[in-house]
Amino acid sequence: ALTPLIPSLMLQPVRNLTYYSLRKGKRKSVKSVVQRFLRLHCGLWVRRKAGYKKKLWKKSAARKKRLREHVFCNKTQCKLLDKMTTSYWKRRNWYLNDPYQKYQDRVNLKV
Repeated sequence: ALTPLIPSLMLQPVRNLTYYSLRKGKRKSVKSVVQRFLRLHCGLWVRRKAGYKKKLWKKSAARKKRLREHVFCNKTQCKLLDKMTTSYWKRRNWYLNDPYQKYQDRVNLKV
């Protein structure tokens, strides 16, 4: 009875990173990273809470409000996301009325 379960237990997480593209031989960004995360110029990545769109009918108003918040990724996640994107996504962009403008640079950071 365990034989159908064994392959699913052995699966490793897949990050579809292309090291060499077929046309130009360049690295490619992982599209799901670009769609789900935002990189700030200071190197931090911002994401939405998991499950913010799912089964909202059974969640309380306070929980829905918490799920709508944006959170920062930790150091290891930021390093991984940097590896999964090209330099194009790491450059600084200047947008008109950017809501993230005050978060782009870290202040009072002791290194």
